[in-house]
Amino acid sequence: MSEYSFTVHARREMTKDQITEEGVYHVIGDADDVVVHDDGRTRYTGMWQGRTFVVIVEDDGRTVITVWQPKWRRPRRR
Repeated sequence: MSEYSFTVHARREMTKDQITEEGVYHVIGDADDVVVHDDGRTRYTGMWQGRTFVVIVEDDGRTVITVWQPKWRRPRRR
């Protein structure tokens, strides 16, 4: 497994949505959808432990710049 670095923003979003590094690595390695954008960044969308995450990796292929759980996939809060 490659080593990724995480921006401060990515760490903040991971904490907010309770997403672990393990989850991020899983989504990158086993994504259901991978889109390479014109700017070179790659968007990975996949599931980890029943939750869907989106991970954006910088064009260097090593820097995770943001991570989130799409609102349309989040369980409802009670």
